[in-house]
Amino acid sequence: MTDAKANVLLLGCGAIGTMAAVTLERSGRATVTAVLRSNFAAVKTEGFTIDSVDHGKLSGWRPSHIARSIKDAMSHGPFQFVVVAMKSLPDIYSIPTLIAPVVMAFDSTIVLIQNGIGNERPFVDAFGKSTILSGVSMIGARQLESGTIQHDKPDLLYLAPFYNRAIGQEQQDQLAGLFASLYQGGGAACVVVPDIAWMRWKKLVWNASFNSVCAITGLDSASVIDAGGVETMIRPVMDEVVRIAHASGYTLPDNIQETSIASMPREIAFRPSMLVDADRGRPMEIEAIVGNPLRLAEDLGCETPFLRAIYGCLKLIQCKVTGIRGS
Repeated sequence: MTDAKANVLLLGCGAIGTMAAVTLERSGRATVTAVLRSNFAAVKTEGFTIDSVDHGKLSGWRPSHIARSIKDAMSHGPFQFVVVAMKSLPDIYSIPTLIAPVVMAFDSTIVLIQNGIGNERPFVDAFGKSTILSGVSMIGARQLESGTIQHDKPDLLYLAPFYNRAIGQEQQDQLAGLFASLYQGGGAACVVVPDIAWMRWKKLVWNASFNSVCAITGLDSASVIDAGGVETMIRPVMDEVVRIAHASGYTLPDNIQETSIASMPREIAFRPSMLVDADRGRPMEIEAIVGNPLRLAEDLGCETPFLRAIYGCLKLIQCKVTGIRGS
C-alpha cells in the first residue's frame, strides 16, 4: 500500500477540464499538471477565478503545475493518468498524435471526457496496449472569459473502461475504480457504469439536436423554441438519433425526446457550446456529435435525412471558420 499521489496530466482547461482539475486536486490524492492553450497567460498571472456549485468561490486557483505544451509538461511526469478534456476535433487535429509522447513514455492510462459517439476508436488504434477509460460529463459549466469559470450544475461523471482485449479486464476495472475514487474524493460524483456507450447515446439526443440547430441558425435555445424549431428540426433529429442508437443495440428511454426538450425551458435562453464556438470563430465538434452517428447510420441502413442536412450545413460553417475544405 502506498500513499503516493496519482500523477495526472490534464489536457483541455476549458470549463469542464478546469473543474475536473479542481476536483482531482481537492481529493488530496492527485497532483495535476494542466496543459493550457489560450488561457495560459491569464492563469499564469492571475490563476483561475471560479464560482462553483460544488466547491464554492475560488480566486487565484491553479493546479499543481501548468504548462504551455505537452513537451513542457513532460518534466512533471511520469503520469499515471492522461485526462483528455479537449474538444474532439479530428477534422482539425489528432489528439492521439498529440499525447503519444506521454502515453508511450509513461504507459499512462487515458481518460476521455468528451462529447459524442465513437471517440474511443482512434485511441484504441493508436495505443493498443493502453487502458482507455471513457467518460461522459453531465456538469453545467462555462468559461465566461479567459480563466473565469462559472459552474452552476453539479459535476457528475459517468465512467467505464473501453475494454481492450490485450489487457486483463480486472486491471481495467481496477483503474476505472481508482480514477472514480479520486474524483469522488474531490467532492464530485463519479459513477462507474457497465457500458459508457448507452450514456453517450443518451446525451447525444440533446447534443445532436439543440447544439447543432442553435449553431446553424445562430439562435439560442429559447429563440429556436419560439420560432417553432422544436417540431420542425429538434424533435426529428432526436428521433433519428434514437433510431440509430436502437439499431446499434442501445434502447433509450421511451420519453427521452420529451425529457431532453423539457431540459431546455425557454426562460434560460441557453447558448450551447457549438453556437458559442461558431460565434467566436472556433472549430465545432461536428464529427463526434453529428458525423460519427451519421456514418454509423449509413453502415446500419438507417435513414437520417435531418441529420444529413444538419451535417452538411455544419461542414459549411466549419469551412468558413477554419478555412479548411472538407472532403
